[in-house]
Amino acid sequence: MSLDARSSGAAALLAALNEACEDFQMYGQQVAHAHSVPGSMHWELIGRIGRIGPGESPFALVGVVLRYERTTVDLGVDVWVRDGNFEVSGYATIDGRRMFIDLPDVLTDDVDEAIRALREYTRKLCAHRNVLEEVA
Repeated sequence: MSLDARSSGAAALLAALNEACEDFQMYGQQVAHAHSVPGSMHWELIGRIGRIGPGESPFALVGVVLRYERTTVDLGVDVWVRDGNFEVSGYATIDGRRMFIDLPDVLTDDVDEAIRALREYTRKLCAHRNVLEEVA
């Protein structure tokens, strides 16, 4: 049995989401390791697939939560499927309220373009090695 074009696209998107999870996991480990006081910074990988919102749009979310003292930083990439299009967004928030990074949404009907945006946004977010100092 071979994959048709749609199945192949879905498989490629799932593989890219898995790679993004691995990148965010490595990022969380590196930030925790680089932090000055061992054990003072905690991190948690985020990986969710579900359906929420009006019309129950399917989505996937990958990212990481960093907790240091009284500050929580969430970094993530969302991939939504709405009205036959992919919508990819990347962001970082501080304490769930203040936007720190807000990458422009990418809206496309091309799965390859959605995958490129997912990879680019993951790379950009994981490039913030001193994120806890940046938000202080």
